[in-house]
Amino acid sequence: MVAEPTSTVKPANASTPMSAESETLTPPSDQAPVQMAAISPAPLNAPTKRDFGWLSETILRRVEELKRYPAAARVDRAEGKVVVKAVINEDGDLGEVEVIQSSGYPTLDKAAVETMRQAAPFHLPHPLGQPRMTIRIPMSYRLDR
Repeated sequence: MVAEPTSTVKPANASTPMSAESETLTPPSDQAPVQMAAISPAPLNAPTKRDFGWLSETILRRVEELKRYPAAARVDRAEGKVVVKAVINEDGDLGEVEVIQSSGYPTLDKAAVETMRQAAPFHLPHPLGQPRMTIRIPMSYRLDR
């Protein structure tokens, strides 16, 4: 649960004195530290953004192993691309999963979500370094012609 900020935002022409240093290094109380890093100069020893490409590869590989074309969709000649959003917990378990881009065929959309559920838990070759990660996984369904 995220609490709403309760601070009062003053107009830019407010008469509150501010030093150049505090303006550069101190984020307003309603911004997250990630936003501050985007607008302030980073120290030379700051860690770089982590690359989670390995996570997408791990999940895509497992999903492709398990993905099956639904029989009803095959009969209907349904084809399309489904994009699912999934929350992966640090232990590899699957949290939430939902369709964020439909194929236009409920049968394919449902199959994509079920495939994600069957694929979990995921064997993560590296630690996430955080409690959970939200990812988007595209799944294409094409019939051979």
